[in-house]
Amino acid sequence: MTDLVLEWMSFRRSGKIADLSAVLTAGANSRRAVDDLVTLGHAERIGTDGWRVAPPVLAGLPGGAVASAVLCGTRTPALLQSLDTASAAEGAEIELVRQGAGPSIIAVKASSADLLAQVALAAGLPLQREAGLHMLACTPSVSQWPRTPFPMVEGKVDSVRRFSRSRMQWVPSTLPEAAAAASGLFRIKRDWDWISLLKNGPAAASLIDDRVGRLASSAKCKAVQWMPESSVLSLPVQLYPPTIMARGLVLCSGRLPDFDRDTMRISFAGIRPGHLKLFLALTGLRLQ
Repeated sequence: MTDLVLEWMSFRRSGKIADLSAVLTAGANSRRAVDDLVTLGHAERIGTDGWRVAPPVLAGLPGGAVASAVLCGTRTPALLQSLDTASAAEGAEIELVRQGAGPSIIAVKASSADLLAQVALAAGLPLQREAGLHMLACTPSVSQWPRTPFPMVEGKVDSVRRFSRSRMQWVPSTLPEAAAAASGLFRIKRDWDWISLLKNGPAAASLIDDRVGRLASSAKCKAVQWMPESSVLSLPVQLYPPTIMARGLVLCSGRLPDFDRDTMRISFAGIRPGHLKLFLALTGLRLQ
């Protein structure tokens, strides 16, 4: 499904999420399909309901016995033919891997980093070496993430929730509790929208991205698991990172994270020690 969506978006170049018809997405959620493509580096979000396809690029995966990179960005038949021709001419291999919730992974595998660079040059594509590591290195830490001072909401509201760091989920709260809290993340539903407020003291609150706020309120929690033998990092689904950070983790393997409904955890593949160290430094989370 998302292979077709990505090809359609590549020709359309930009548009609104509502432009994706149910026929095109095979009845799947259009916003989820676009969000997955954004996380994989194929597109960017514009505002609340717009998208723009990203330029094509070969995103280098962590080094190993074989130099490899995944194709990100726009994906047209002509571009795929060019990459296939360049790979065959240089003696590299193209591997196509299906993934359930996202478009197929198209990976170029070569015997050396220099050969991989020659394939990229022949195909007319930029090559970003160690794409995941570089993206994580350029991501602001949660403690430095942009936030906007905002007065505490007053009057009647429809709903108030607090993020519980011990339970890793939203729990019911009240406006007086939010106003008196010295710390914590609160989601408040006003007449026309939801806002996320991070408390910095009884009289100080800031608007913040919801995903960043959950990470900020969970600082120093032992919530991260890492399996060195499989290079898999997992964390509670409520601590799903903001898009740019999630993209950095995803580009360590080219795969969307796996979701385990039984444990309510998400897992990212291809996470090496350097990636793990950066992720922990950016989020303030700790290993279990």
